This record gives sequence, C-alpha cells and structure tokens, in this order.
Amino acid sequence: MGTYLDKEMLANFISQKRGSRGLQDACIESNISASTLSRIENGATPDIETFLLLCDWLEVPPCLLFGNTEDIKLNPREAISVQIRSDPNLDPAIATVLLTLIKAAYSDLIKRQAAI
Repeated sequence: MGTYLDKEMLANFISQKRGSRGLQDACIESNISASTLSRIENGATPDIETFLLLCDWLEVPPCLLFGNTEDIKLNPREAISVQIRSDPNLDPAIATVLLTLIKAAYSDLIKRQAAI
C-alpha cells in the first residue's frame, strides 16, 4: 500500500483560492514566496513546511490532499510516474529525465505495436 500527494488537487485548490488575484497578493496572504507558490501551482511537490502553510491558507486538512495508491487504477506508465516522483532519494531533475525516457520508450512501443 502506498500514499501519494495529489498535486493536481493541490494546484487546483491554489488556483481557486487565488481566483483573479495576482500571485503577489496570494504570496503575502499565504506567507509563501512567489516562485514557490508558482512551482506548486504548476505541479511541483512542496516541502512539508510549505505544504502545511498551504493547507492553513487553503483551509483544508492535509489528509484531504493524500490518496491511497491502491484506490486508484493507474496504467503502468502512470504508476511508474507516481513511484519515481515519490522517491525521496531522487533529485526532481533526475526524476523528470527518467520520466522523459520512460515516455519515449512507451511511445516507441506504441509505434511498434501499430506497425504489426
């Protein structure tokens, strides 16, 4: 059994909370830097301190943003992505490169299967 942070839900909550307000207004209100808030809103994983600040600002319990990997049906490529991105030992840049290679491998597999 595994647990994952639903970064898409977190990003959606941030976008909804910001509404039409600018990023700077949200930063002042949330006590989180503009660059960090922007990265998280675009899918980056926050550190635990930032995550808790976000939960306070969003007025949502942290547990709402976590899911159980057994509750979702992932295709193999998505499952690999969740596993790689959740590995604390991997630098995010390396994880991105690995996922790019995996995506390319799956694309090649699809092309080969279509040619058969």
